[in-house]
Amino acid sequence: MKVAGVVLAIAILAWTYFSYGYIEDDAFIHLEYARSFSSGLGFAFAGHVSNGDTSPLWVLIVSFIHLFAGDWIVAAKIACAAGLVIAASGAWRLASDLPRETATHALLPFAAVAVTLINPYFVHWSFSGMEATAALGLSFWAVWAVFANRPWLAASLIAIGPVLRPELLVFAALLGPLLLWRTRKPALAMVMAIPVAVWFIYALHSFGTIVPNTNAAKRGGALPEIASRLVQVYLMGFSVTLLLLPFVCAKGMWHRKTPPVVWALLLWPVACIAFYLANHTLVQTRYCLLSMPSLTLAVLWLLGRVSRPQLFTAATASMLIASLAVVVLIVIPHVRNKEELIDVTSMVSTYVRDHVPAGDPVAVMAIGQVEFESHHALVDLGGITNPEVVRYLNNPVGTLHWAKGQGARYFVGRQPEPSAERVFGSVLPYVGWSLQRAKYRDKEEFGVYRLR
Repeated sequence: MKVAGVVLAIAILAWTYFSYGYIEDDAFIHLEYARSFSSGLGFAFAGHVSNGDTSPLWVLIVSFIHLFAGDWIVAAKIACAAGLVIAASGAWRLASDLPRETATHALLPFAAVAVTLINPYFVHWSFSGMEATAALGLSFWAVWAVFANRPWLAASLIAIGPVLRPELLVFAALLGPLLLWRTRKPALAMVMAIPVAVWFIYALHSFGTIVPNTNAAKRGGALPEIASRLVQVYLMGFSVTLLLLPFVCAKGMWHRKTPPVVWALLLWPVACIAFYLANHTLVQTRYCLLSMPSLTLAVLWLLGRVSRPQLFTAATASMLIASLAVVVLIVIPHVRNKEELIDVTSMVSTYVRDHVPAGDPVAVMAIGQVEFESHHALVDLGGITNPEVVRYLNNPVGTLHWAKGQGARYFVGRQPEPSAERVFGSVLPYVGWSLQRAKYRDKEEFGVYRLR
């Protein structure tokens, strides 16, 4: 186990070095809000107060770290490193304190940490500048605190969860009543309500709504389309967990009493999926990462209840092999291309800053990095800061017409219309998720266009 720990630590350091140049465009949105907050402008993007950030606590955390780090990218990376530590330690602590009914359960802490950290979605988001791994770690520690009789710690973690990730409001609705029932301490309800209440009051006063703009921007179409995408994303990251789930439930749950903590680990991802379907959310890999490691932990515990150590080890190894395959085939080339995308976008930002007149707004879909680096007036085509455009998201002609109505004089992306004049050109790499490695060598035309 010590050797495995050393190998895992080396792998984390290697990935930190390899992925340091990658930061997600949404993370640049966090950084722009953090910079505005630190400058005394409140939660603002490009100087305009807007409800376009779904993780106000992450903005505050990055702002605080920046006081000492002095560089915004470094602050985001440090926050991610802290999130990794919180997630790894939470997985270990929670798995260590789950009821040990068999000798196989002694292997659970090692397995829990390994399958969590090697999961392709965890690897991908671990140093992306986003809050996903920290939110996962918070959920681990909150579940542990509830069932380890740490009521005030549990209440505090449940309280701050929704201002770190909005889905953790569902988590709070699931775990909060359970905490109150176990402790019979009504004062805990007030503790759990304070952070969300404070943020809602601020949001109503500053934005006029408690619902972030991103809720509309991240919603999809018909339920079958949403469900199909959800199934694909969940299977890509947690195929072995989902394959084992029916077996371990049939063998390990119905014929004997299952501890409440295991039920909590099982129900949390179910509640999260129900929320995504009800909200018609276009599920992304980081959304899946928020709750599915809890299901993996529950599956491993149930497997340990009904199997010998050899079968448990084989199942854990299968999870690790499946995860490593996705990391090698997809995550590594994906992150490498994302770094190339960041370099190209940085050139675009420089061009916009140096050559586009200050009074000519630029229409762009991915607004984070361009605004953070250029400080230029933008027209947001993604609905993050202005949800009015959401109705046109599947209509390029309508989107362009709307952007022009908002004053856009330039456009970043593919050529939007035949009359648009390209004033800066480059090519973009493929940055999707695909098992066809050849796709990661694909390029597409990209540039800055002057609109007529």
